[in-house]
Amino acid sequence: MRLNDARNYLRLFRAQTAPATILLILVPFLQGGGSPLQALVLGVYALLAHWLSFGMNSLQDWVGGWDKRDGSKAHHPLSTGEIKVEDAVRVIHWGLPGIMVYGTFLTLWLSPSPLWALIALFTWYTWGMAYNLGLSKVSALGFLPISICFTAMAAWSWLLSHPELGFIGVLWLGYVFFTILFQISYSGFVKELELRERSNILVRMGARLEGGRFHPGGAWLYGWAVKLLNLLFGLLLLSWTSIGFWSLGAVAVYLLYQLTRPRAYDRARELSMMSLEEIATIYIPLFLLQPFQAVLLGGLGVVYFYGMNRWLWEASFPRV
Repeated sequence: MRLNDARNYLRLFRAQTAPATILLILVPFLQGGGSPLQALVLGVYALLAHWLSFGMNSLQDWVGGWDKRDGSKAHHPLSTGEIKVEDAVRVIHWGLPGIMVYGTFLTLWLSPSPLWALIALFTWYTWGMAYNLGLSKVSALGFLPISICFTAMAAWSWLLSHPELGFIGVLWLGYVFFTILFQISYSGFVKELELRERSNILVRMGARLEGGRFHPGGAWLYGWAVKLLNLLFGLLLLSWTSIGFWSLGAVAVYLLYQLTRPRAYDRARELSMMSLEEIATIYIPLFLLQPFQAVLLGGLGVVYFYGMNRWLWEASFPRV
């Protein structure tokens, strides 16, 4: 495969956001005592799972016609013809079953509670498929399948190194659920507000674009409620004395204010703020780890995210 072909497939896979999936899988595993070698194998799995599942989302959105009507997706490789849809189908729909086999073997190798971990793995897969196959575009509750999907992924990764969820595990699941809920049902819908898709619940709350400005209507209250619940779970997961929580939490709240206030609407600026909000939120649980682990994973995540964005999109944030 030529370098340009590889770049086009990584664009299709939305590869730049892989650190989010990798961190959400590795943090609970390492917190539970997973070894560095096991974490490396698991990290490769998380990378491939992210690429293929996000690639399927891109593929199905194009096949379903939604991305064909979205001018902001005109530069994507399926739209430009740099990847043929038949080739994308072959790569993704051979790859996804392979990933499930890989994940099953990982579960049987690593988990002290393999039955419940396998249930979580297949719940992750099932709800992710439901979201990717069109619920994200046609259902007003389309944000729920992807939130359940990532919460099941969080349960799976927790159970790879813990015998049971316990109280801390339940807090972890709550944190992940509200992280994804905000990302999809607020940030994602603000990003796509110009399309006025049927699934966009913010429109029903009065959010609109008018004269080049964003008017949140009642959606600002929804955004604040979801993110503050998200941060509450983070606070309970760490502690009142966690400097890391208060530092990144303050960044998240500042960006929340920026994302929920009336303002001139610039899609590039919106994408940048959303990316920073996501990074701040996903990095909070790193403080569950040993300092060396946290610094290593956090540093690699930042380098990967900005390096991949620069290579794939020639920008510091995803052009999606």
